[in-house]
Amino acid sequence: MTSSSLNILIIEDADIIVNQLQILLTDQNATNSIRSANSAELGLELVGQSFPDVFILDIKLPGISGIELLSKIKQDYPMASPLIIVLTNMPHSIYKHACLNNGANFFLDKSRDFLVLPEILDSYFIKNEIRNLKFNPPNSSLCNSPM
Repeated sequence: MTSSSLNILIIEDADIIVNQLQILLTDQNATNSIRSANSAELGLELVGQSFPDVFILDIKLPGISGIELLSKIKQDYPMASPLIIVLTNMPHSIYKHACLNNGANFFLDKSRDFLVLPEILDSYFIKNEIRNLKFNPPNSSLCNSPM
């Protein structure tokens, strides 16, 4: 993550959802770029070009499913720690458990939880900004001065 920005990759095959997400997230102060892919395979190509800070994944995608994509991201980039949000119309517990067990941070229902995305991204951004702040220790010469 670059200072003061988030790079988001949406992997979703429904154009209307992608457009709604872009509108919803473009107003976020922390958002630097929003890219999208309509398949897991295209998403992986974009990941290879520039690794995102945030993934927003659908489960039902043409070709590789979102759950398989999630596993592949975690397997291929084990040292990375992006925020991974699964946003789906399939909010069944079996999918929820599969996604969370494979490394998703959030599992959201498109019809019910769509508008919580800005809050999640704001919290993630603030947490990472605080983590990236450098602590400046006191001047050591002041600590070691004779009394």
